[in-house]
Amino acid sequence: MPPPKIMPKTMKNAVKTNELFQSELVKIVDGFASKADCLEQMCSLLAQSDCLGSHQRFLDAVNGREDIMTTGIGKNVAIPHARDLSVSCLKAAVCLLREPLDFQSVDGLPVQLIFMIAIPQTAGKEYMKVLRAISEYLRDDAKRQALLNSKTSAELNHEVLKIQALVADSLDA
Repeated sequence: MPPPKIMPKTMKNAVKTNELFQSELVKIVDGFASKADCLEQMCSLLAQSDCLGSHQRFLDAVNGREDIMTTGIGKNVAIPHARDLSVSCLKAAVCLLREPLDFQSVDGLPVQLIFMIAIPQTAGKEYMKVLRAISEYLRDDAKRQALLNSKTSAELNHEVLKIQALVADSLDA
């Protein structure tokens, strides 16, 4: 297996918030067979963006994070994420599921909206700011419902891009 790509030395080199979300990483899917299948498929989606030096290493990191505590934050939303040396830049994949998935969420509800976030190991406090900004956006019922009600990937992408400015603002704070 080749070694992971060399990562940037600072978060500023790794984060371009206008590239956090890319339309090809925002999908509406019928569903996943299991939580493990979901994490694998979303990791594969992220790998298409060339932000992962090692797909398997990042997947292992995400699974390790899930072993500590579920990232199913409630209200039909999950935000699986990992900070790892194999990640070259901050990137998110988003899937809206037509068929809800049991994610062992904190509220016991299945998830329909999943944001998988790849975070460079060099990210210090910045990565917590990104997670907080996304979580706060999704806590708003109307904003979350707009995402959940998307009928096409283009509509979903339009809604997801609204989060980008909030994330940029949180990093500048």
